[in-house]
Amino acid sequence: MRIKAAFLDFDGTLGEMRPSHFAAYRSAAAEVGIEVSEEALASRDLDDAWARWMTPDGAVHLAESASEAAFREVRIALAVDRLRAAGAQADEATLRRAGERVAEVEGDPSWYVLYDDALPALERLARAGVEAVVISNHVWRLPEIVRALGAGAKFEGVVTSARVGARKPHPRIFEQALRLTSARPEESVMVGDSLSADVAGGERVGMHGVYLDRRGRPAPDGVVTIRSLLDIPLEWPPS
Repeated sequence: MRIKAAFLDFDGTLGEMRPSHFAAYRSAAAEVGIEVSEEALASRDLDDAWARWMTPDGAVHLAESASEAAFREVRIALAVDRLRAAGAQADEATLRRAGERVAEVEGDPSWYVLYDDALPALERLARAGVEAVVISNHVWRLPEIVRALGAGAKFEGVVTSARVGARKPHPRIFEQALRLTSARPEESVMVGDSLSADVAGGERVGMHGVYLDRRGRPAPDGVVTIRSLLDIPLEWPPS
């Protein structure tokens, strides 16, 4: 069967923050006089921050995604929590300023890069007539970030959890992304670097999950694994 749509994660799949997300936190904190190490910031899993919104299907934050301003408050609060957990020593007003700066940096395209295989892979999909959509647990301004990186025209749309109000693996975000294409779930692949959020989440709504592992580790049993976006299957099952 020919694949008609490819849904791609952003962080770790299409691109990333450089030098790193935690470097952005450290830089933002330093601007207001807070010293914190990247190692301390990395000691807590990023997904832990969403525990308060967790449901059996994934995190849901509809009220907080009602507007960009409302979601910005969430990002500020998450940043402050992470800085505290990393041992940052500051009063509440200073922590708030650091959180505001983190929220600004997270939406700044200059902190992001695409991987070298991203644009060639998108051109390959376009030549094959495959519609492409970004579907990512990310910030409100991800569509603007993707456009600034020169990839906006390559996609039917950019779906970010910040605007949907649900994070992968919740079905809601996949269903919204599917509506941007002419493809049925069984004619689609979901490509990402997370087995739980991307592969299992996509498969839950009927997509074919494709695990992107850039590190060359042994492929998980029963999971279609690729090492580069240039290897996204154009047919299913992959040849």
